[in-house]
Amino acid sequence: MNYRLIFLVEILAFISMSFMAVAMEGPTGGLFGKNMIYGISADLWIFSVMVPLFLLIPLIVQGFKDSKLFGTLLVGYLIGTILEDFFWFIINPNFGILKFNSNYATWIVWVNLGLFEIPRFYIINLFFTFFVWFVFIKNERKVNSFVKNFLSK
Repeated sequence: MNYRLIFLVEILAFISMSFMAVAMEGPTGGLFGKNMIYGISADLWIFSVMVPLFLLIPLIVQGFKDSKLFGTLLVGYLIGTILEDFFWFIINPNFGILKFNSNYATWIVWVNLGLFEIPRFYIINLFFTFFVWFVFIKNERKVNSFVKNFLSK
C-alpha cells in the first residue's frame, strides 16, 4: 500500500476544500462557522462528520487491521485541516497572507508567540499529529500485534 500517495491525495483534497470555502464565504471570513444546520455549524458538519466518514471508507475496506493506514489517514486529517485553513488565506482575494493574524481573522482563536501569532488549533493539531505518528505509524508493528491479540480473544 502506498501510504505516501494516500497522504498526498488527502492533503490535496483538503487544499481543494479551501477553494470551496473561499467560493462560499467570499469576503466574509468564518462564514461556515456562522451557518447553522439543525443548530450545528457547517464547519462542524464538514470537519467532524462528513470528512471523517469519507476517511472511514478505506478503513472499512481494509478491516481496521492496518495501524499505519489509520495513522496516515489521521495525520493527513490533522495536517489537512491546518492547510485548508491556511490556504484559505492565501487564495482568498479579500484576505491574503498579510491578513493572516488576529486583527483581521477575528473568528479564530490565536496564540501570541511574541514575534508572530498562530491559530490555537494549529498547535493542538500539530501536537496530536506527532502523537498519532508516534503511536500508529512509528510503532505500527506493536499496535498491529496488540490489535491482533486483542481481537483473537
